[in-house]
Amino acid sequence: MKGQTLQIRVVGGMQQDVPQDPKAASLIENWTVDRASTGLSSRVGYEKYRPNPAVQWAPFQALPRIDSLFVAQQLPGGARQSILFESGGALYLFYEVGQAATLVNLGGRKVPSNTEASSVYCQVGDRIVVTNGQDAPLIINPWPLPRASGISATVVDQIVRPLGFAGPPPQPNALEVATLESTSTVGSAASFSGNATSNWYPTNGNAINYPNLFGHGYADGTDGAVTNDYRYKVTFLLDTGSESPLSESAAFRWTISNGHLGFRYAPTIRLPLGPKGTKARRVYRTLEGESTYYFVADVRNNVEELFHGFRATNALGFEAPSAEDSTVLPAPRARVCASFKDCLFLDGGANESDTVFFSKPGFIDQFGSTDYIRLPSDGGAVTGLYSYYNNLIIFRENGVDVVTGSYPNFTAQTVTRQVACRAPNSVDSVPGMGVFFLAQDGVYILKGGLDGGAVFQVVEIGQPIDRELRRLTEECAPRAVGKYSPLDRTYHLYLPVDGDDRPSLGVLYHVEKQGWSIRTGFPVGCLGRLHGGEIIFGHNTGAEAGQGTEAGLFVMSAIRSLGGSIQDDVYVTGPPPISHYQSAWHDFGDAQTKKQVQYVTLWVATTGSVTLNLKHYKDFEHEAVGQNYKYLAQPPDAKDQPVYDSAITDLDTWQESRLVPIRIPVAQQSCSWFKFGIETADDILLVGYEIEYTSRGTQVIAGKTA
Repeated sequence: MKGQTLQIRVVGGMQQDVPQDPKAASLIENWTVDRASTGLSSRVGYEKYRPNPAVQWAPFQALPRIDSLFVAQQLPGGARQSILFESGGALYLFYEVGQAATLVNLGGRKVPSNTEASSVYCQVGDRIVVTNGQDAPLIINPWPLPRASGISATVVDQIVRPLGFAGPPPQPNALEVATLESTSTVGSAASFSGNATSNWYPTNGNAINYPNLFGHGYADGTDGAVTNDYRYKVTFLLDTGSESPLSESAAFRWTISNGHLGFRYAPTIRLPLGPKGTKARRVYRTLEGESTYYFVADVRNNVEELFHGFRATNALGFEAPSAEDSTVLPAPRARVCASFKDCLFLDGGANESDTVFFSKPGFIDQFGSTDYIRLPSDGGAVTGLYSYYNNLIIFRENGVDVVTGSYPNFTAQTVTRQVACRAPNSVDSVPGMGVFFLAQDGVYILKGGLDGGAVFQVVEIGQPIDRELRRLTEECAPRAVGKYSPLDRTYHLYLPVDGDDRPSLGVLYHVEKQGWSIRTGFPVGCLGRLHGGEIIFGHNTGAEAGQGTEAGLFVMSAIRSLGGSIQDDVYVTGPPPISHYQSAWHDFGDAQTKKQVQYVTLWVATTGSVTLNLKHYKDFEHEAVGQNYKYLAQPPDAKDQPVYDSAITDLDTWQESRLVPIRIPVAQQSCSWFKFGIETADDILLVGYEIEYTSRGTQVIAGKTA
């Protein structure tokens, strides 16, 4: 009886529903995709972000779980990147200079509950905006800084400040104008006393002779007394160039007596000091007796209090902004943020949950009174914002909207009301595919656009691993985190499952394979992406698990080690992850016909004298029918290749890895369905497999009668 062979040249991704694609897998746990062969490699693990074993867990040893994480790229080539994270109710900057590193506490933050999303970060130029829906939005400028030893409280105070304006500037204080008689022969004084000044510009030769540039007011009272009326207002200019609302006006009035000739005045006002981040105060004034304000000057500091209104009327500048051009921050408890078309977008927080506000282009602290979009109420509260090419995607409790256009003519339209995202930190774009996000009922991808007549499509992409996704702890779904890694071309998503209150299961979409795998044993609390594409994560327990346990920041790598531990005050790397692979359930074309499987041949790359342990199953049974002896990943019909740690210099020659068949006999009775599995803690690269079987044509017996 001639045998038959099912050949799977390259294994596919996970598929948990049946019937399955023959190249799919029932389980792919703790594997990554090899870029060269598109096979599965067990080279996965995680290690300390700063690998020096001598520092153990420092400087994170006392920190509990890390709730949020962001890596800001500030120079091309990764020459400068800043890491921000939250832990234990504080926001930290992890400041690295050369080989030295320190934690800089930037202030207190509310610890998110297990059902709340952690903070959202948005980079705009060299600044980072942080929102969480509870605290006031922050703006952070983490550079330049001195050496770690020189970071004082004053320096920290310059790094972080509240976003926007809490209110208009206080009303400036107008000092009285003390006029001089026309017979006065005194010169201009450099000092003042009391609550009045006489800054005057006479037309006689003893004065500074710049006609029509300095001083204002009527200088001629020869035809009778003249009254001068002027008003001044002030705005604050922040380090982002944003301008505050106008202050209340300071009024000046002085009278030139009959017979007065030749004196014009520069009234003096006391300027209010601006909030943190103020780089200048801008002064405006009216023409005599009028109500329109014009630019006078910028006081380019936040220290000096006295300002003299020296500029003549014909030397005034542009008209002052209107009251609508700048308002107080309209979203003081914004939950999410994003940068789009050079504007900063904020949601309205709990009080205006169906509204998004946007700043002036290039001025992220300045919001106009009419610069907002009221979204359709049926979509529910805004849960996330994501900038994607020419679109700003708005995730809501009951759907997805999209904003298009440019300032100030932004418009919003609905994409869907059937799918929603409540985990804003799960959203990330995957090149060539679209925007991935976690919904309540699975993982979806938003693809397409609105340019050139195109349309957005919301497509479920997590259906092949729906069984895993149904394990989601729904009330804790906002704590799920996702990030795309260009290094391994994989979308990483970690979510709380089986009642856990923090991420405990990883599901990964591999672009190379167009399929899924899962990760276990990775204590991810939040995710970030380094310049090289590496995924960095914050530990999901940290010091909560006890003194000396893993804490801080870690990087996913090919180290084949699950972190480490401190043993006798020495850092020891952890054990390798256990990698599981289970093939699809194969019916070989007809599930009614019984088959006898004889051999499974694994096509693997030689990676040293590592072992393969194969199990096989029949007819959807959970228990394995048989377990074979372990086999070496070496050529079966040639001399073993030399391996590290045992090769001898000058005697052994380095060789490239080979693709070899490992043919394993299988002993079991007839079956309708067959699958096999391998389990390993070694370095394995599985490319494909073959299954040899025979069939006598025996059919499944009739079904059981009721």
